Amino acid sequence: MKSTIFATILVLLAGLTQAAVLERRACSGNNIVRAAEKLQRESNWCATWLAAGTTTVSIPAHIAATPAPVISSACSCVYTASSTTTTTTAPPEPTEHLVDFEDDDTPWVGFIYLDSQGRGSYGRHRYTESSSPQQLEAFSGENYYRGIFKFRNTDTKHSYEFSNTKAFSVNPNTDYDITFRFRQFGYSSSLVCSVAVQVYNSVQWDSDNISGAVMVGLIGVLELTWQGDPTTTWAKAVGGRIHTGGASGIALYFRTDCRCPDELTECGVLGTVTAAFDDIEIKVRPPTP
Repeated sequence: MKSTIFATILVLLAGLTQAAVLERRACSGNNIVRAAEKLQRESNWCATWLAAGTTTVSIPAHIAATPAPVISSACSCVYTASSTTTTTTAPPEPTEHLVDFEDDDTPWVGFIYLDSQGRGSYGRHRYTESSSPQQLEAFSGENYYRGIFKFRNTDTKHSYEFSNTKAFSVNPNTDYDITFRFRQFGYSSSLVCSVAVQVYNSVQWDSDNISGAVMVGLIGVLELTWQGDPTTTWAKAVGGRIHTGGASGIALYFRTDCRCPDELTECGVLGTVTAAFDDIEIKVRPPTP
Protein backbone atom coordinates (compact mmCIF):
# COMPACT_ATOMS: atom_id res chain seq x y z
CA MET A 1 0.00 0.00 0.00
CA LYS A 2 2.76 2.43 1.01
CA SER A 3 4.66 1.72 -2.21
CA THR A 4 1.54 2.53 -4.24
CA ILE A 5 1.11 5.89 -2.45
CA PHE A 6 4.75 6.78 -2.91
CA ALA A 7 4.57 5.87 -6.60
CA THR A 8 1.52 8.11 -7.07
CA ILE A 9 3.25 11.02 -5.33
CA LEU A 10 6.32 10.60 -7.47
CA VAL A 11 4.23 10.67 -10.67
CA LEU A 12 2.49 13.88 -9.56
CA LEU A 13 5.76 15.50 -8.60
CA ALA A 14 7.28 14.51 -11.90
CA GLY A 15 4.42 16.21 -13.77
CA LEU A 16 4.69 19.37 -11.68
CA THR A 17 8.46 19.66 -12.00
CA GLN A 18 8.81 19.10 -15.75
CA ALA A 19 8.71 22.90 -16.26
CA ALA A 20 11.82 23.28 -14.16
CA VAL A 21 13.44 20.44 -16.06
CA LEU A 22 12.74 22.20 -19.37
CA GLU A 23 14.33 25.40 -18.09
CA ARG A 24 17.39 23.55 -16.81
CA ARG A 25 17.81 22.02 -20.25
CA ALA A 26 17.93 25.56 -21.72
CA CYS A 27 14.84 25.13 -23.89
CA SER A 28 15.95 21.89 -25.53
CA GLY A 29 13.93 21.07 -28.60
CA ASN A 30 11.75 18.18 -27.42
CA ASN A 31 8.33 17.53 -28.95
CA ILE A 32 6.35 19.85 -26.65
CA VAL A 33 8.81 22.73 -27.16
CA ARG A 34 8.68 22.23 -30.92
CA ALA A 35 4.87 22.17 -30.82
CA ALA A 36 4.80 25.33 -28.73
CA GLU A 37 7.21 27.06 -31.09
CA LYS A 38 5.00 26.20 -34.10
CA LEU A 39 1.87 27.44 -32.33
CA GLN A 40 3.56 30.68 -31.34
CA ARG A 41 4.92 31.28 -34.81
CA GLU A 42 1.63 30.60 -36.58
CA SER A 43 -0.93 32.15 -34.23
CA ASN A 44 0.80 33.80 -31.25
CA TRP A 45 -0.84 31.06 -29.17
CA CYS A 46 1.80 30.86 -26.45
CA ALA A 47 1.63 34.58 -25.77
CA THR A 48 -2.15 34.29 -25.40
CA TRP A 49 -1.85 31.19 -23.18
CA LEU A 50 0.63 32.82 -20.82
CA ALA A 51 -1.26 36.11 -20.67
CA ALA A 52 -4.80 34.77 -20.26
CA GLY A 53 -4.21 31.80 -17.94
CA THR A 54 -4.64 28.10 -18.49
CA THR A 55 -8.37 27.96 -17.71
CA THR A 56 -9.57 30.37 -20.40
CA VAL A 57 -7.65 29.27 -23.51
CA SER A 58 -8.55 26.30 -25.67
CA ILE A 59 -5.72 23.77 -25.94
CA PRO A 60 -5.02 22.34 -29.42
CA ALA A 61 -5.85 18.64 -29.67
CA HIS A 62 -2.31 17.46 -30.38
CA ILE A 63 -1.04 18.74 -27.02
CA ALA A 64 -4.26 18.43 -25.01
CA ALA A 65 -2.93 15.44 -23.04
CA THR A 66 0.14 17.38 -21.90
CA PRO A 67 0.00 18.71 -18.30
CA ALA A 68 -0.67 22.43 -18.12
CA PRO A 69 2.57 23.20 -16.20
CA VAL A 70 4.58 21.56 -18.98
CA ILE A 71 2.76 23.59 -21.66
CA SER A 72 3.38 26.79 -19.71
CA SER A 73 7.05 25.96 -19.35
CA ALA A 74 7.45 25.23 -23.05
CA CYS A 75 5.57 28.40 -24.00
CA SER A 76 7.67 30.50 -21.61
CA CYS A 77 10.76 29.07 -23.20
CA VAL A 78 9.56 29.70 -26.77
CA TYR A 79 7.92 33.05 -26.17
CA THR A 80 10.83 34.63 -24.37
CA ALA A 81 13.54 33.06 -26.54
CA SER A 82 12.27 33.23 -30.11
CA SER A 83 8.84 34.86 -30.41
CA THR A 84 8.69 37.79 -32.79
CA THR A 85 5.79 39.22 -30.82
CA THR A 86 7.68 39.64 -27.56
CA THR A 87 7.20 43.15 -26.23
CA THR A 88 10.49 45.02 -26.04
CA THR A 89 11.32 48.39 -24.58
CA ALA A 90 11.85 51.00 -27.28
CA PRO A 91 15.27 52.66 -27.25
CA PRO A 92 15.28 56.18 -25.85
CA GLU A 93 14.82 59.07 -28.24
CA PRO A 94 18.11 60.77 -29.16
CA THR A 95 18.66 64.10 -27.43
CA GLU A 96 21.21 65.43 -29.94
CA HIS A 97 20.37 65.88 -33.62
CA LEU A 98 21.82 66.55 -37.07
CA VAL A 99 19.44 67.65 -39.82
CA ASP A 100 21.01 67.38 -43.27
CA PHE A 101 17.73 67.18 -45.22
CA GLU A 102 18.72 63.84 -46.74
CA ASP A 103 15.58 62.10 -45.51
CA ASP A 104 12.06 62.84 -44.29
CA ASP A 105 12.52 61.76 -40.65
CA THR A 106 11.84 65.34 -39.58
CA PRO A 107 9.40 66.91 -42.05
CA TRP A 108 9.53 70.67 -42.61
CA VAL A 109 6.87 73.08 -43.79
CA GLY A 110 7.13 76.69 -44.83
CA PHE A 111 5.68 79.71 -46.57
CA ILE A 112 7.01 82.29 -49.00
CA TYR A 113 6.36 86.04 -49.07
CA LEU A 114 6.99 87.72 -52.42
CA ASP A 115 7.08 91.45 -53.03
CA SER A 116 4.28 92.49 -55.40
CA GLN A 117 4.08 89.87 -58.17
CA GLY A 118 7.62 88.63 -57.64
CA ARG A 119 8.79 85.16 -58.58
CA GLY A 120 10.19 82.58 -56.19
CA SER A 121 9.94 79.14 -54.62
CA TYR A 122 11.06 77.33 -51.48
CA GLY A 123 11.51 73.83 -50.06
CA ARG A 124 13.97 70.98 -49.89
CA HIS A 125 16.15 70.85 -52.99
CA ARG A 126 18.27 68.06 -54.40
CA TYR A 127 21.53 68.82 -56.19
CA THR A 128 23.12 66.25 -58.49
CA GLU A 129 26.14 66.25 -60.77
CA SER A 130 23.84 66.88 -63.72
CA SER A 131 22.37 70.02 -62.14
CA SER A 132 22.85 73.38 -63.81
CA PRO A 133 26.03 75.31 -62.87
CA GLN A 134 23.71 78.09 -61.70
CA GLN A 135 22.45 75.82 -58.91
CA LEU A 136 24.05 75.65 -55.49
CA GLU A 137 25.76 72.47 -54.31
CA ALA A 138 24.78 71.17 -50.88
CA PHE A 139 27.16 71.57 -47.95
CA SER A 140 26.88 67.82 -47.28
CA GLY A 141 25.09 65.07 -49.14
CA GLU A 142 22.83 66.12 -51.99
CA ASN A 143 19.91 67.93 -50.30
CA TYR A 144 19.41 71.26 -48.57
CA TYR A 145 16.54 73.63 -47.79
CA ARG A 146 16.29 76.82 -49.82
CA GLY A 147 14.29 79.82 -50.87
CA ILE A 148 15.04 81.15 -54.37
CA PHE A 149 13.89 84.57 -55.62
CA LYS A 150 13.99 86.47 -58.88
CA PHE A 151 14.33 90.22 -58.20
CA ARG A 152 12.82 92.79 -60.53
CA ASN A 153 13.62 96.50 -60.52
CA THR A 154 10.50 97.29 -58.49
CA ASP A 155 11.01 94.58 -55.84
CA THR A 156 12.32 95.57 -52.40
CA LYS A 157 12.10 92.37 -50.30
CA HIS A 158 11.39 88.66 -50.66
CA SER A 159 11.09 86.36 -47.64
CA TYR A 160 10.38 82.80 -46.64
CA GLU A 161 9.98 80.87 -43.40
CA PHE A 162 10.11 77.22 -42.48
CA SER A 163 9.84 75.08 -39.35
CA ASN A 164 9.87 71.44 -38.35
CA THR A 165 6.52 69.74 -37.80
CA LYS A 166 7.85 67.17 -35.32
CA ALA A 167 9.65 68.43 -32.20
CA PHE A 168 13.21 67.31 -31.54
CA SER A 169 13.59 65.41 -28.26
CA VAL A 170 15.92 67.11 -25.77
CA ASN A 171 16.89 66.82 -22.12
CA PRO A 172 15.01 69.17 -19.78
CA ASN A 173 16.98 71.76 -17.81
CA THR A 174 19.95 71.43 -20.15
CA ASP A 175 22.07 73.93 -22.11
CA TYR A 176 22.18 73.36 -25.86
CA ASP A 177 24.13 74.84 -28.77
CA ILE A 178 22.30 75.14 -32.10
CA THR A 179 24.35 75.70 -35.25
CA PHE A 180 23.68 75.46 -38.97
CA ARG A 181 25.18 76.22 -42.37
CA PHE A 182 23.85 79.09 -44.49
CA ARG A 183 24.66 80.28 -47.99
CA GLN A 184 23.50 83.25 -50.07
CA PHE A 185 24.04 82.20 -53.66
CA GLY A 186 23.79 84.25 -56.83
CA TYR A 187 24.37 87.82 -55.70
CA SER A 188 27.75 88.09 -53.94
CA SER A 189 28.53 91.83 -53.79
CA SER A 190 27.02 92.06 -50.29
CA LEU A 191 24.96 90.04 -47.83
CA VAL A 192 21.38 90.99 -48.61
CA CYS A 193 19.67 88.04 -46.85
CA SER A 194 19.26 88.08 -43.08
CA VAL A 195 18.37 85.07 -40.91
CA ALA A 196 16.37 84.92 -37.67
CA VAL A 197 15.80 81.73 -35.67
CA GLN A 198 13.35 81.23 -32.81
CA VAL A 199 13.16 78.14 -30.58
CA TYR A 200 9.87 76.83 -29.13
CA ASN A 201 9.06 73.96 -26.81
CA SER A 202 6.51 72.33 -29.14
CA VAL A 203 4.83 72.54 -32.51
CA GLN A 204 1.23 71.81 -33.41
CA TRP A 205 -0.50 71.27 -36.74
CA ASP A 206 -3.27 73.65 -37.75
CA SER A 207 -4.57 73.58 -41.31
CA ASP A 208 -5.95 77.09 -40.87
CA ASN A 209 -2.47 78.49 -40.31
CA ILE A 210 -0.56 79.81 -43.32
CA SER A 211 2.16 77.13 -43.21
CA GLY A 212 0.24 74.56 -41.20
CA ALA A 213 2.65 74.60 -38.25
CA VAL A 214 1.86 76.53 -35.07
CA MET A 215 4.82 77.15 -32.77
CA VAL A 216 4.03 77.00 -29.05
CA GLY A 217 5.96 78.18 -25.99
CA LEU A 218 8.83 80.46 -27.01
CA ILE A 219 12.10 79.40 -25.35
CA GLY A 220 14.36 81.97 -26.95
CA VAL A 221 15.70 83.79 -30.02
CA LEU A 222 19.15 82.71 -31.22
CA GLU A 223 21.88 85.36 -31.31
CA LEU A 224 23.98 84.34 -34.28
CA THR A 225 27.31 85.24 -35.79
CA TRP A 226 28.90 83.86 -38.96
CA GLN A 227 32.04 81.81 -39.28
CA GLY A 228 32.86 82.52 -42.91
CA ASP A 229 31.25 84.73 -45.54
CA PRO A 230 27.77 83.46 -46.57
CA THR A 231 28.10 85.16 -49.97
CA THR A 232 31.04 82.97 -50.99
CA THR A 233 30.83 79.79 -48.88
CA TRP A 234 28.58 77.71 -46.64
CA ALA A 235 29.14 79.84 -43.54
CA LYS A 236 28.50 78.35 -40.10
CA ALA A 237 26.06 80.16 -37.83
CA VAL A 238 27.30 79.96 -34.24
CA GLY A 239 26.31 81.47 -30.92
CA GLY A 240 22.84 79.95 -30.84
CA ARG A 241 22.50 78.92 -27.20
CA ILE A 242 19.38 77.95 -25.27
CA HIS A 243 18.43 76.46 -21.92
CA THR A 244 15.56 74.00 -22.28
CA GLY A 245 14.01 74.60 -18.85
CA GLY A 246 11.19 72.12 -18.38
CA ALA A 247 10.89 71.33 -22.11
CA SER A 248 11.57 67.78 -23.35
CA GLY A 249 11.26 68.81 -27.00
CA ILE A 250 12.09 71.83 -29.14
CA ALA A 251 10.86 73.17 -32.47
CA LEU A 252 12.83 75.54 -34.70
CA TYR A 253 11.40 78.43 -36.73
CA PHE A 254 13.62 79.98 -39.44
CA ARG A 255 12.86 83.30 -41.15
CA THR A 256 14.93 84.68 -44.04
CA ASP A 257 14.48 88.19 -45.47
CA CYS A 258 16.31 89.11 -48.68
CA ARG A 259 16.20 92.89 -49.17
CA CYS A 260 17.29 95.14 -51.96
CA PRO A 261 20.03 97.46 -50.55
CA ASP A 262 19.10 101.12 -50.30
CA GLU A 263 22.06 102.14 -52.44
CA LEU A 264 20.70 100.22 -55.44
CA THR A 265 18.40 102.26 -57.63
CA GLU A 266 17.37 99.22 -59.67
CA CYS A 267 16.90 96.03 -57.66
CA GLY A 268 16.87 93.90 -60.79
CA VAL A 269 20.69 93.80 -60.63
CA LEU A 270 20.32 91.34 -57.74
CA GLY A 271 19.11 88.79 -60.27
CA THR A 272 18.24 85.38 -58.84
CA VAL A 273 19.13 84.99 -55.17
CA THR A 274 19.18 81.67 -53.31
CA ALA A 275 19.09 81.61 -49.49
CA ALA A 276 19.92 78.06 -48.37
CA PHE A 277 20.31 76.04 -45.17
CA ASP A 278 22.06 72.76 -44.44
CA ASP A 279 23.38 70.68 -41.51
CA ILE A 280 21.37 72.00 -38.58
CA GLU A 281 22.98 70.65 -35.38
CA ILE A 282 21.46 70.50 -31.90
CA LYS A 283 24.03 69.48 -29.29
CA VAL A 284 24.35 69.51 -25.52
CA ARG A 285 26.72 72.32 -24.56
CA PRO A 286 29.88 70.95 -22.94
CA PRO A 287 30.26 71.95 -19.27
CA THR A 288 32.45 74.93 -18.57
CA PRO A 289 35.74 73.86 -16.94
